[in-house]
Formats: sequence, C-alpha cells, structure tokens
Amino acid sequence: MRTKYLISMIVAVLVMISTADAQSRFDDITTVVQKYLDGTSQGNPDLVSEAFLPSLEVQWLGEDDKLMRRPGPEYISRIKKNESVPRIGRIVSIDATERSAVVKVEIAWNDRIYTDYMLMLKVEGEWKITNKIATWIQNK
Repeated sequence: MRTKYLISMIVAVLVMISTADAQSRFDDITTVVQKYLDGTSQGNPDLVSEAFLPSLEVQWLGEDDKLMRRPGPEYISRIKKNESVPRIGRIVSIDATERSAVVKVEIAWNDRIYTDYMLMLKVEGEWKITNKIATWIQNK
C-alpha cells in the first residue's frame, strides 16, 4: 500500500513539473510572437527583428497561385518606423515540443483577415520565428 502511495506521489510531482515546463515554453513562445505582432502594428522593426531568425523567409501564394517569397530582412525593411498600422492580431494556437513549435496567428487588417503559420525553433536557448507562411481572405 505504501509503495502505491509513493508511486502516485512521484507521478503527481512529475506531472506538475511537466506542466510547469510546458507553461513556461508556451509563455516564452507567446512573448516572441507578441513581439512580431506589436512590432508590425506599432511600426517597430527592431522588435520584429528580435522575433525573427535572420534567415527567415515569408512565403505566400500570389496571383494564379504563384509561390511568392520575401526574405526576412526585406520584410522588416518595409515596416515604417514609428508608423502605427491598424492591425489586430491574436494567437490562435500553439503546437510545441521542447525545441520546435508551430504557431497560428490571425490578423485583421483593412478588408482582410490574414492567417500566418509560423515555424519556430529554440536556437541557443531562445525561441525565434524561423519561417512563416501567410494567407488571407476578404473580411466581410
């Protein structure tokens, strides 16, 4: 009986540690994605740069479903410093392991609803957005 109790306590402690680690991971990922959201809406390219890995590439489908690509530095250079943009973004979902994650973000801007899928890695102890794909629909 005592062995079962001890095993139950060990399992409970391990679950609590695992839950705390997962919550910390989600908080860290959320912080990085929020830098992207805040930087793009507040005109702060430095904040976006903090969130992106330098090798990041943005991809989307253009006219006639043609694959379009923009390197991260070029994407960041298009953000006008101190110029606010009326974008409202939110994190929809996070799917993460210890060192990688996929984050779905929705952004309402002008007459469109954008959906970004961001790939993230924990590089040298810091979460970074490594790539993102974007799509959109007309806002009704």
